[in-house]
Amino acid sequence: MIFIYTGICQENDLTIFQDSLQNKTFEQLNTLTDKAFQNKKTTLLSIYRDYHLKKAKKEHNNLEIARAYYSFIGWENIEHDLKYSDSIIGITKNSQYKSYPTTGYLIKARLYYFNSDFNKALDNYIIANEWADIKQDKPLQIETTQGIAAIKNIWGLHEEALDIYKSNYADIINTPNYTNTVYDDYILLANDLSLSYIRNNKPDSALVIAEKAMKQAKLHKDDLGYYDLVKVHATANYYLKKYPQAIDSLLKFSSKYSDLVLSDSYYMIAKIHQYQNRKALTINYFEKIDSIHSIINDAFPELKEVYNELFKYAGEKGNREKQLYYINQLIAVDSILDLNYKNVNDKMRSDYDIPKFKKEKTALNRRLDIKKKQLLYIIVISAIVLIALIFYGYRRQRILKERLQKLLHTDVIEDFVVKPSVPENTSLGISEHIVDDILEKLKNFEKSQGYLSKEITLNSLAKEFNTNSSYLSSIINQVKQINFSSYLKDLRITNAINDIKLNKQYLKYSINGLADEFGFLTAESFSKAFRDKTGIKPSYFLDELRKGIK
Repeated sequence: MIFIYTGICQENDLTIFQDSLQNKTFEQLNTLTDKAFQNKKTTLLSIYRDYHLKKAKKEHNNLEIARAYYSFIGWENIEHDLKYSDSIIGITKNSQYKSYPTTGYLIKARLYYFNSDFNKALDNYIIANEWADIKQDKPLQIETTQGIAAIKNIWGLHEEALDIYKSNYADIINTPNYTNTVYDDYILLANDLSLSYIRNNKPDSALVIAEKAMKQAKLHKDDLGYYDLVKVHATANYYLKKYPQAIDSLLKFSSKYSDLVLSDSYYMIAKIHQYQNRKALTINYFEKIDSIHSIINDAFPELKEVYNELFKYAGEKGNREKQLYYINQLIAVDSILDLNYKNVNDKMRSDYDIPKFKKEKTALNRRLDIKKKQLLYIIVISAIVLIALIFYGYRRQRILKERLQKLLHTDVIEDFVVKPSVPENTSLGISEHIVDDILEKLKNFEKSQGYLSKEITLNSLAKEFNTNSSYLSSIINQVKQINFSSYLKDLRITNAINDIKLNKQYLKYSINGLADEFGFLTAESFSKAFRDKTGIKPSYFLDELRKGIK
């Protein structure tokens, strides 16, 4: 009887509590719901949002019904949340509300984005952007294009993303008294634009934007915004190779970061130590990244390098168990990245040879099992592996020599020639006059070696040709059978090979010097392009040529 009485009292108390909400406005109910959500008071949250929805339906208020549905989205169960976002869209699609149904499509886009379904995320960002344009809702126009830019970054379209960030940033700073009226949007865009400049190899521009925003964050006593901008500022200094400034900021503020941001900070600190040949410190920070990843289990591309270096270090120390652990982590990270970023273009793919590591994992497992049984088996397996490695090394050296001889004994490496017309059975959807004009200009561009300029981009070349980037890109893709970026790299490497063979002065250059001479921003990008085109490293090519003049 006591139990029944208690239950009745609780039901009565709940009814009384719900009755007390009758005089609350929708705005007050929204505020109560937000507070309950932030304070993780699930019982109150359930009561507030249920009552909100009930009241809105009773009054046939579609806007408040949509807002109530929004409060049911918990960002944890995508199937559950997508149903509510579809309900928001359905009830507001033919309404005059300024922010709807844009908000519903934005929610769907974010849900897909956070679950790494970038194709569906992009579809919904585009629809949301169309609705924001129709409703002339500037804040939501910016928000939707920011989402589109984020996906472009994931797919490696950094230049296109930068154009979006620059446009949105210009809109914000042209807003009267923007540092007060749209401060939050300004700080967010300053952060995004700075990062985009870094991705486009313009860290100097990133520093200018970040420093200006950092001053405003200080004035507004916005600690979180300031910490985020400090991280961007440190990243720009890192890419400018201003290592003392970068590491000072990263160490000073690392306690303010967590999860992926902290991992990225540790990664840059580790790389700085690596450049300075401080191996113990490098490994120490890579191990810290592993510790973070084991907790949050959120993969990012640099993790593959981290686990590769840890794997090699464990091998140097003879720690087979650690090697096995790091290989398992590497394979797991690669499978997640491959699944999440299956549509990322080729330049976003890693250079690591995962099949090789899978084979090594099998070999290690075999060795560890045999070690527990008989030492003799370990010796046998080790011998087999050694023979395989020797054979692999011999075969690789033979292939490299064949490739080198081909380069050395060809007088001039011919690059692809501009064809006078579009290949048969190919439709560009561009007038023949424009195609011929662009092909002629490309021919002159190649003859004049305009591709050696490090500042050249698809957009800048299109402007120089008095055409648009879409036409130029389409013609290069169809006629050259190659994208613009690969087209430039191919021309530069072909020119580099020919010039180095003809002019022995180039043999005195470092890889950095050659990269600068032939239009590349870094020695790494030059080396990779050279290896992709010829199958050998430029250092190997140079060494053989140097031997010939001794």
